[in-house]
Amino acid sequence: MTTVTIPIKEYKQSIQMQKSILSRLDFLQKIVFESSKDEISSNKIKHFEKISFDLDNNKGKKFHSISSFKNYLRDL
Repeated sequence: MTTVTIPIKEYKQSIQMQKSILSRLDFLQKIVFESSKDEISSNKIKHFEKISFDLDNNKGKKFHSISSFKNYLRDL
């Protein structure tokens, strides 16, 4: 097992970034569900619920770049 040491300032910044991303995702999820409740198919709702469940269980998704993250969001 490899241990990585990072400065406390960098660690706190990464925690803040994660909190910021999670709050934005929560906000985005609320907007999407409220704006298109009748337009989303049951399969898509199950897909979104699986993504939410995985995030709640610390099974994140890694992106190599901002563009890959944007593409992922666009394809949802």
